Amino acid sequence: MNKLFHGVDVNQLLKIQGRKGYGVSLALAKGEELETFCSGSGRFGQDFPVNPDMLFQAASISKPMFAMTVLRYVDKGIIDLDADISGVVSDFVKGPLSFSALLSHTAGINVHGFPGYRADHAPLTLEDVIAGRGNTPKIRRIKPYGKQCMYSGGGITLAELAFTHFTGMTLRDAFQKEIAEPLGLIRTGYFQPLDEELVANAAFAGRYAYREDPAHGYHYYPEHAAAGMWTTPTELTKLGLALSRSVRKGGLLKKETAKRMVTPVMDGYGLCIARDDHIPDQVCHTGGNEGFIAYWTLSLTEDLCAAVMFNGSNRLNGTVFDPMAEFIDGLIESEKA
Repeated sequence: MNKLFHGVDVNQLLKIQGRKGYGVSLALAKGEELETFCSGSGRFGQDFPVNPDMLFQAASISKPMFAMTVLRYVDKGIIDLDADISGVVSDFVKGPLSFSALLSHTAGINVHGFPGYRADHAPLTLEDVIAGRGNTPKIRRIKPYGKQCMYSGGGITLAELAFTHFTGMTLRDAFQKEIAEPLGLIRTGYFQPLDEELVANAAFAGRYAYREDPAHGYHYYPEHAAAGMWTTPTELTKLGLALSRSVRKGGLLKKETAKRMVTPVMDGYGLCIARDDHIPDQVCHTGGNEGFIAYWTLSLTEDLCAAVMFNGSNRLNGTVFDPMAEFIDGLIESEKA
C-alpha cells in the first residue's frame, strides 16, 4: 500500500495506527483532473478499508455549504441578506438580526458548537435545540450585535430556522435541489439521521464507535446547518470548484453573490468561510465532530480545491490537525499555475 501522497507519508502525519485503526480520505482537484488518496480503516478495530466514495461527517464544513444554499435563494430574490429577520425567531432572540450577521458570526450569539447525540436518540427539532431542550444551552444573544466575530454554531442554527421559514423547505431538501442536483452530487447531503442505505459505506467515528455505539458509529446532529452534513472529499472538491468559478465568472452563484460570501466581514471571516491574510487568494473551513475531523480549502483565482476527512477522535485535534492543514495548504500552493 502506497502511504505517500505528493511525497508525504500521510499515515505518519495523521498518526494512523495500522489498517484497523483510523482512516483518511483525501482529494485534490485541479481543473478537470482529480487525485484521491485513501488509507487505513473507516471503522476502528475492523478491516474496513477507506475508499474514495466512503462518507464522512463534514462537521463544521456543513456551514459554508449552508451559506451557499442560502445564497442560491438570495440570487432568486427570496432572501435578503441584510434584512432584519428577528421577527421570524422572536420567540428566542430579539432584534436586530440578519442572515449576513449570523453567517459571519457577528450577531453576538452563544453556543460555539454541538456535541451531537447517539444515533438512536429521539429526533429533535431546531426549536428544541434553540430552546435548550437538548444537551446544549438555550441559544441567545450574549454579545453586542455587529461588534465582534464570535464563532457560533448557535447563530447558524438560528439562521437555519429562519431559512426554513423563508423557503418553506428543510435544509436537506433545499440543498438537494439547489446545490447537489446542479453539481451532480450523489453522496453529499444533510442526512440526519443517516439513511440506512448509506450506512454500508460510511465511516464510523474512531474510538467513539468502538467503545460507545458499535452498531451506529457516529453521532446524530439535529443542527444540520452547523454540523449535519455527510460527504466525501471528492464531492467537497466539486463544491469548492463551483464556488471558485462563481467568484471568478459566475455560475452556481452569481458573481457578486459569491464574492460577498468570500469577502471578510470581520477578523478574516466572510459568510461561513475564512480567509487567511497570509494566503489572500484562498478560503477554507475546518470541521470537528465527535470522532471526525476535516479540512477544505480552495483557490479563488483558478480551479483548484483540496479536502481531507478522517475518523480520528477529537483528542487528535491538537496533534494532527495543524500539520494536516499545513500540508493541504502547501499542496494547493504548489499546484497553482
